[in-house]
Amino acid sequence: MNSRERVAATLRFKNPDQVPVDMWIHRATQLKYGKDLDALLEQHPLDIVRMFGPTDRNFYPEMSDVGDIRDAWGSTWRVLRQGINGEVKIPAIDDIAKVGAYHTPLEWLEQEWRKHGDNIDRKIEEGRRKNRFILGGYIELFQRMQFIRGTENLFYDMAGEPERAAILRDKVLEYFKVYLQYWLKKDVDAIYFSDDYGTQRALLISPKMWREFFKPAYQEIMKTIKDSGKFIFYHTCGHVLELYPELIELGIDAINSQISCMGLENIADRFAGKITFWGEMDRQGLLPHGTPEEIRRTAAEMKTRLFVNGGGLIGHSVAGVDVPLENIKAILTCWNP
Repeated sequence: MNSRERVAATLRFKNPDQVPVDMWIHRATQLKYGKDLDALLEQHPLDIVRMFGPTDRNFYPEMSDVGDIRDAWGSTWRVLRQGINGEVKIPAIDDIAKVGAYHTPLEWLEQEWRKHGDNIDRKIEEGRRKNRFILGGYIELFQRMQFIRGTENLFYDMAGEPERAAILRDKVLEYFKVYLQYWLKKDVDAIYFSDDYGTQRALLISPKMWREFFKPAYQEIMKTIKDSGKFIFYHTCGHVLELYPELIELGIDAINSQISCMGLENIADRFAGKITFWGEMDRQGLLPHGTPEEIRRTAAEMKTRLFVNGGGLIGHSVAGVDVPLENIKAILTCWNP
């Protein structure tokens, strides 16, 4: 099988020839290891090409340059370390009462796609020549609301001003519905979502609030994706165990979450075989501080528990700037020894 066939077979539980391998690499990690990292990736190529595009945060290197930068949504970010994403320090909306007058940058979206669309096509063509599975886009509903209002402010809004918070949600949703149409016209295999809903121990909001406030928005936009015949990949950090049944019901094909903080057994016993687990290994303890042998043992256990019914596991990890190069090599080689 080539990479594209392998990932699709995994998602469909159709017995791939081996576990597909994927890895996220922080810009800071690339800057740190340079050609040594490039050589590793040349020797052990990934099965998935993660394609960012116009208006995605990770499409613009300056978004992780040290200093303050104002984004097109009107919020000011501060970056303290080169290559590491920063935080919003000055939100675009300083008072939720002003939400009615707020405009999302739809004009900018159109301009950026006119400017960069041909280059995206060339990158997609390159991925196709290499028979990679192509993951496109960067839809973030909850996170973008936080970036516009500030995280603490948004939590107050949702609890104390839910009608106004819903106006903001709907404006962000309408933006991403337009955004999505650009990606659905492209030859990509899947669309990527990213919304972190968990702390290390629990959800940031109640399951009830999630179902009432966010689930209908996801249903609307994900139906469009499913109707187009593309897969859905979804990332959410933290302890999100209570959301798994909801995410499976939405029809998400692959989920990336921090399995280690929820417990591999808890995840596997309840959900193995029902969704594909897009990793991931413990990025806080194991990858920066463990040994290659410990990484290999963890991969073997994940395969035993999560690769069931002919699929359900993509060997994914995050190569943060604190991960030694020998451990990055282990990440790339541990899934199919």
